[in-house]
Amino acid sequence: MPKNLPHRPGEHRPEDPSGTLDQYRLRALRRLLLTAGATVPVVALALFLRDGITPLTLGISAMSALVWSLGWLFQRGRVVLAAHGLVLTVLVAATVSTVLTGGVRSAGVFVLLAAMALASTFLSRGKMIAVVLYAIAALGVINWLEQRGMLPGTLPPTGWTVWVIQTAVIAMVLVSALAGQYRLQEAFRTQEEALALAREAETALRASQEHFRALFRNNPAACMVQSMDTRLLLDANEAYVQMSGFPAEELVGHQPPHLWADPAEERAFRATLKTHGRVSGMHARGLRRDGSCFDSMVYAEMIQQGNERLMIGMVLDMSADGRSRKALEQSEERFSKAFSFSPLGMVICRLRDGLYLEVNQANERVLGYRADELLGRTPQDMHIWFSETDRLAYTRQLQRQGQVLGYATRLRNRQGGATDVQLWSQVIELNGEACELSYTINVSEEKRREALLMSVAEGVSAQTGAAYFLSLAQHLADAIGADGVVIGEIGAQDRIDTLALIHEGDLQPNRSLTLQNTTYAPMLLQEGPLFIETGSRHLQRPCPPFDHTLVEGLAGMALRDADGSPVGLLAVVWRQMPDMGDKLQALLTIFASRCNAELLRLRRDREISQLQATLEQRVARRTEQLQYLNRELETFSYSVSHDLKSPLRSIDGFLHLLREQLAGRLTPQDEDLVQRIGNAVARMNSLINDLLALARVSQGQLQRMDVNLSELAEDVIRQERHRDPTREIEVVIPPGLMANCDPRLAHIVLENLIGNAWKYSRHQPVARIELGRCMHAQGPLPGFFVRDNGAGFEMSRADRLFKPFTRLHSPSEFEGSGIGLATVRRIIERHGGQIRGEGKTGEGAMFCFSFGSDAS
Repeated sequence: MPKNLPHRPGEHRPEDPSGTLDQYRLRALRRLLLTAGATVPVVALALFLRDGITPLTLGISAMSALVWSLGWLFQRGRVVLAAHGLVLTVLVAATVSTVLTGGVRSAGVFVLLAAMALASTFLSRGKMIAVVLYAIAALGVINWLEQRGMLPGTLPPTGWTVWVIQTAVIAMVLVSALAGQYRLQEAFRTQEEALALAREAETALRASQEHFRALFRNNPAACMVQSMDTRLLLDANEAYVQMSGFPAEELVGHQPPHLWADPAEERAFRATLKTHGRVSGMHARGLRRDGSCFDSMVYAEMIQQGNERLMIGMVLDMSADGRSRKALEQSEERFSKAFSFSPLGMVICRLRDGLYLEVNQANERVLGYRADELLGRTPQDMHIWFSETDRLAYTRQLQRQGQVLGYATRLRNRQGGATDVQLWSQVIELNGEACELSYTINVSEEKRREALLMSVAEGVSAQTGAAYFLSLAQHLADAIGADGVVIGEIGAQDRIDTLALIHEGDLQPNRSLTLQNTTYAPMLLQEGPLFIETGSRHLQRPCPPFDHTLVEGLAGMALRDADGSPVGLLAVVWRQMPDMGDKLQALLTIFASRCNAELLRLRRDREISQLQATLEQRVARRTEQLQYLNRELETFSYSVSHDLKSPLRSIDGFLHLLREQLAGRLTPQDEDLVQRIGNAVARMNSLINDLLALARVSQGQLQRMDVNLSELAEDVIRQERHRDPTREIEVVIPPGLMANCDPRLAHIVLENLIGNAWKYSRHQPVARIELGRCMHAQGPLPGFFVRDNGAGFEMSRADRLFKPFTRLHSPSEFEGSGIGLATVRRIIERHGGQIRGEGKTGEGAMFCFSFGSDAS
């Protein structure tokens, strides 16, 4: 059977899939059968018309019938049989026609050539050679028979019959030749496509190798390649080097180091690799170069590369993964516990439809639903939301922002009522799906308490004093259902003066109640509220004005001053104790706090009223004290003027007499002593005058007016020049420096400041004194300065400038008593102004001052 022709037994007709070389032969065979089926009858008809019924005509007719039979076999799927039959038919027909027509020069030779062409196309190489050898042998035999005259017929005459036969043969040869040419072209094209595919495969292989090399080098897992024939490590990536602790040069090209912590695991690895050719996900303990162990996951596979067996291995360090898994498990356990035991209602639901996936037990305390009632259902199924618009607004905000913080709304509880809640939600992802983790907080009690407090605030906001306490007591009784309320202030003799009193639900007139041996006394000793119920020993004491035998419960709290001492009391009583838990304590604390604040305000108002009532008396006493001090000061001034200066005048007079009587008889030492006495007398007289001046500046009424300081300064400069006419000094005084002050005291200020500047600058070759306006004066009032370039002073001693009898220079350098600047400060302070000094040793000093405002 030719191997190039497909043989599909059982098929009704051959298929025609494209892309294979055999299909081209099928198409050629079909065309040849059609050509032969059309031309052979024509040849038979032509022979019949020329020769009539002859053996050749009958043979060609039989051949026509045989060709149509082969076509029928082809259509039935007997392709190989049809091909062989066609070649054999043409070959036999060519031999018979050659013999019957009388020699090798007949048209039958052309048919023989067609048979060889068909054999080259449809038969295998051996069969084709057999056909050729048969044709050669047949032609040889026919030639020999023709030479001996042993052939039965003679060559027919030429004519259109011969032409028809030749045309049929040429058509069959042409079809066979075209099939061969087409087959050759398709084969060449197929080879070109195969070459292109080979090149593409080579390029892809190279890219794959580069990709594999990049993956191998950059893989975070430890990878290695080992030859199983030589046991040498051919390659290892950086992760393998870091994991093993060995440098790359000690790994590549050498047998791998021992990295198995457990020899049994190594033997199991080698046995699995030998048996199955691969190891997938084997847990093992690895050993590093430093001796430390680590958990690992080992993967390996055997491959054949040429004649060499290779093992590609990968080791995953699972130590960090194990720690992460353990931390994750602990985190999940903590979350599970926090979720299950949280006092807040927590749920996890799908974001797309709200289906409840997880529900903790606390939801039963929030909305009344058990966990099993919510799981597997949606809020729409439970009709939890009152408003679909509200639910959609909440959902859109959650989807847009990823979280919702404190969403206030009202949800329907299990009983069908409304519950005020706040929702805190976060979008999370579970198993690849967006979900919602939400907390639901029941704020109904807080809302009620806020409403109550708002009612209290609105009820007492416009009240003060006694009306405030009455309103507060009524609101407190309504809020906690008390049968009696006492608000009082602790008075004298252990008594309490009520500010508000409610008994049997009605307001009662205020009265004074005793504290001794009552239930109220322990309240004053305790910080915070005190609750006393039936059976307590405290409740056996009286609680005026209530009958303690009818009281089941009592609560109260001391009202305290800022220092913690009790100043009042708030107490409530019940005939039947309510069950309010912590809410009762919170409400009582809030009311007591507001009551405490109002009581303290009331007490401060009383103190202020008392102070105002005694203010005039204290002002009168203070005025009398000041007048007394002024009289004492005048007496002191008189004493200084007369009692102290009179002895000085006597000493100075006797000193002059002594000089006159002892003129010419005093030694130089005596003259020096007499001179010292005179200087001391003069200095004492100057000091007394300065003290008198300092005392006088604090007396008398200020006569404020607009004063031209420039003119006063010019007058002071004239006086200084008259006393020291030889001084060369530069004076800068701009005109029009105006100030609102007492002109007499302002003149004293300038005398002292300019006089000091004149004195302390006398050692400068070019002295300079300047009066001007301060550019950095504090406030809206004008400020002035006096500046010189004299001796200056150290700023570290500036705090001593304005103290009486304090000098920053020695008397040998500059004379003076130390009273001048103290006098200046006294005058400036009387005007309500300020003065400060700045200086630097050797560079001068500057004094800035202002006279304050007229209102001061």
